[in-house]
Amino acid sequence: MCTNPEIKQEDPTNVGPEIKQQVTMVSDTEILKIARTHHVQAESYLVYNIMSSGEIECSNTLEDELDQALPSQAFIYRPIRQRVYSLLLEDCQDVASTCPAVKEWFVYPGNPLRHPDLVRPLQMTVPGGTPSLKILWLNQEPEMQVRRLDTLLACFNLSSSREELQAVESPFQALCCLLIYLFVQVDTLCLEDLHAFIAQALCLQGKSTSQLVNLQPDYINPRAVQLGSLLVRGLTTLVLVNSACGFPWKMSDFMPWNIFDGKLFHQKYLQSEKGYAVEVLLEQNRSRLTKFHNLKAVVCKACMKENRRITGRAHWGSHHAGRWGRQGSGYHRTGSGYSRSSQGQPWRDQGPGKKDRHRRYLREHLFLNPFCL
Repeated sequence: MCTNPEIKQEDPTNVGPEIKQQVTMVSDTEILKIARTHHVQAESYLVYNIMSSGEIECSNTLEDELDQALPSQAFIYRPIRQRVYSLLLEDCQDVASTCPAVKEWFVYPGNPLRHPDLVRPLQMTVPGGTPSLKILWLNQEPEMQVRRLDTLLACFNLSSSREELQAVESPFQALCCLLIYLFVQVDTLCLEDLHAFIAQALCLQGKSTSQLVNLQPDYINPRAVQLGSLLVRGLTTLVLVNSACGFPWKMSDFMPWNIFDGKLFHQKYLQSEKGYAVEVLLEQNRSRLTKFHNLKAVVCKACMKENRRITGRAHWGSHHAGRWGRQGSGYHRTGSGYSRSSQGQPWRDQGPGKKDRHRRYLREHLFLNPFCL
């Protein structure tokens, strides 16, 4: 931990009280002031909290604790957050084993949030070496955008997919980045899920607000709601990464209202699950068909580089259990549930009353758009 001297207000952007003898995770006062300025102006997300107090929180989520095939978003995106910690706490980049842990207050089934999870930074590999925050945040040379993007992709461990992602037009780069990451991490995601994600993003571009409001899915599928929530939490994670890397992508490209709508996704998911043709998912719009196949090809090709072949649900065996989590995350999927290294099994202590209440909640409320949280 580092103690900074007094940081005085020097311009109108540094609003709020002065910081005197603040205990922080970062010793570079210039970088900390920049982070605080972006924070006050709502130009970044969670970066200043991590650098100043060493804490991060996500206290709500939409998840079915009885669905053992889909892990919690808290665990899926943890490796990304760990790499961001390594980037932001650059004092510890070469000595990650001795770097103070970040306190994560992330909700997941079985976690009452009485104590934070202590999570250490995870080293990442950036082509050309990991740049410093001063380079990422202050260097305005045109070629720096390339290094910023390289750093962003390294946080997702997707450096090998750079070429494919660069060929994707905005705002679908962010969507493809998240889908590649999700499908590599969680092999219980299938081709029908991918079709639904891409189809809803393409169809959303032509929908008016009134059309979206009037959408009524035939019924509510808890898995569809959790998948939608997973994607939205991925978007917030991407906002964090983009902020930390000096904004290689425009923030507006991955705002939920540009690439995701909960009810529209639910409709596409139900159609895809029933085996509807892609043309039906795309509402018989031929101009969307080429884009659909291009985006699908980008995701599938990138996943194949990571030895992940996306198959349809019909190809699954009856015993398909699924695995998730890359090496270094500290969490792993087991055959009978989720276990957390040296910290018990947080998904197991569920009484029958809690299960019944949770199922009732799923039936009654899961038509809501998850990004409203």
